[in-house]
Amino acid sequence: MNANEVIKPQYLQGIATLFWGYQADLLYFAIPMAIMLEARYFMNRRWALETKDFYLVADLTSFGLVALVGFLFLNAREFHFITSLLTWLPILFFPLVVIVGYSTEPRMRLDILFYSLRRQREPVTQSWDMDYVFMGACLLGAGFEADSNVYFPFVGAIVLGSLFRLRSSRFSPAIVVLSISIIFVSATLLHTGIRGAHLALKSQTEQWIANWLAGRLDPMKTRTAIGQVGRMKLSDAIAFRIAPDSGRPDFPALLQEATYNSPSTTNWEVFDRSFDKVEHTDDFRWSFAPLERQEQLSMMLAPEARIFIEFDKERAVIPVPTKLIDIADLPATDVNKSIYGTIQGVGLVPAPHYKVSYLNERFLGEEPGATDLVIPEDYHGLMHEVAPQTMAPHEAIAFVKDYFADFRYTLYQNNREIRENPMGYFLTESKAGHCEYFASATALMLRQLGVPSRYVVGYAIEEWDPDLEMYIVRRRHAHAWAVAYLDGEWVPVDTTPSVWLGMEEHASSPLQPIWDYLGNNRFLFTLWWNDQAIEDYETELYILGFILLLVLVWRITTSEQVILEDDVPEEIRAWLIPGAESPFFEIEKSLAENGFNRMPGEVMKRWLLRIGRPELLPMLSYHNRWRFDPHGISIDERKLLAGQVSEWLHQNEKQVESAAS
Repeated sequence: MNANEVIKPQYLQGIATLFWGYQADLLYFAIPMAIMLEARYFMNRRWALETKDFYLVADLTSFGLVALVGFLFLNAREFHFITSLLTWLPILFFPLVVIVGYSTEPRMRLDILFYSLRRQREPVTQSWDMDYVFMGACLLGAGFEADSNVYFPFVGAIVLGSLFRLRSSRFSPAIVVLSISIIFVSATLLHTGIRGAHLALKSQTEQWIANWLAGRLDPMKTRTAIGQVGRMKLSDAIAFRIAPDSGRPDFPALLQEATYNSPSTTNWEVFDRSFDKVEHTDDFRWSFAPLERQEQLSMMLAPEARIFIEFDKERAVIPVPTKLIDIADLPATDVNKSIYGTIQGVGLVPAPHYKVSYLNERFLGEEPGATDLVIPEDYHGLMHEVAPQTMAPHEAIAFVKDYFADFRYTLYQNNREIRENPMGYFLTESKAGHCEYFASATALMLRQLGVPSRYVVGYAIEEWDPDLEMYIVRRRHAHAWAVAYLDGEWVPVDTTPSVWLGMEEHASSPLQPIWDYLGNNRFLFTLWWNDQAIEDYETELYILGFILLLVLVWRITTSEQVILEDDVPEEIRAWLIPGAESPFFEIEKSLAENGFNRMPGEVMKRWLLRIGRPELLPMLSYHNRWRFDPHGISIDERKLLAGQVSEWLHQNEKQVESAAS
């Protein structure tokens, strides 16, 4: 076995490639790649490629990387950017590995890989062994689809085999295997401990965050922020867009997310936390109308709209209009509904939009119960003061709206009283607050007047973009209102002054038009791209790739070829073990033959001092520079060392002969 076979990852590289293909479900790529990588060890033909040939392949690889990054960016819904990029890296690296493997160059200079180094005046001497780079990319890419019971032992065996081949000849194989095994066992125990600590910390952190957010999107609980001092302004960022199929701004004014019926001093919760599964009426379509009305509604041309939002969680609340009939094209395995009308998607995956249809009837939310009239004890006296007697539902709603007619909208509360008695101070003194104050107070006053009510959170739909022919819904459009049970259905009662949207628009960032322009154009491009079916031009992509491969093969095969003779492995050995041809090894051999053996692992300088040969230290200095200095030593210094070694060997031989006689 020559030095090339000893140091190179023969067989191991092919096995790592096949393992990557198996783990990443890319065996149809991995099998021919592994065959091509291993076949070179059984061939003595190499191509004497020029630097420009390497530059060509490197530039082609760079182009492929840019194309892959762009593809993943545009298809973020189907592919996770980082994991997909790292999983496909071996395919990108493969041309570089093959061209080096079948050339006369043992390593790849860094100026080939990095364009900036090509401009240097001084020649680049640093290089990488692409075989090990490629093998590392395979093992890394295999880890993202890893079977936890297979991945680490397999990777450990591959790395162990590679390190064993690269071991120093000064150490016995048993010591090398034992040392590497101890390292792997220690690493496994450390990894297990760190992994356990990470999962525990992650779980605790997620719990802290969930508690801190307190569930605006939690269908079980929400904070009304009553008593909150300071500014509660939300961002101008676009949360989602709504495109009515009519192309006109005729979408309902409110989009609800969650409904609550159980109040406390600062929170609204739900009394019944259960959800019922909504049965499919068709693939990815769910109807919310009663069964006896579904057939009748199917004959009607109900207005429809697409809501462009991508869910980043497997389970989430689904924003819907208050007059919802059904949901279609929702990328969920199941849809659940609470008795209050909150809709929850389960098994959600990223998708560009879902469709809703709606009419003038409201089907969300079951009939009220006793809990829809409950008022917290802390507010009994206050409610008797502001709403002294019961009324008919229509009269009660009119009374509440008239009560709030002279109230003001504000996001900022700077009085101490708001902390001690938030609802009382809001209703009787400040008469100013944000939507959550108005919604909470409205729901409690309606209950005091004998009308069942609930608290709802969602969004106000007001901002129409005529260029997009869509509604723009921003984070700051988040809204809260009350619903009252009137004439057999839940009717929105929104007492927040209508100026609130204008006030928040006035307080928006002056850079908002710029961000909107960029965001809308990116959105439009994403819509166009999503309409393009990759399958429609998949054949063309394969043909283009095959043509590029043929051009590359033709360029390589038409280059000058050489046959590796017996002297070529010696040159490779000299590169693999720098300084292997140093004549100083003859001195070490001569001393060993005369009984001055160097102990395993003993540094050569210490060995020479131990055996009383300090006169050899100057020659050792040249020898070490030859072996370990990246720049090596000059031709003159090599000749000088060879002459000194030859002279010492001649004198030593005479001394040995004299001692023998």
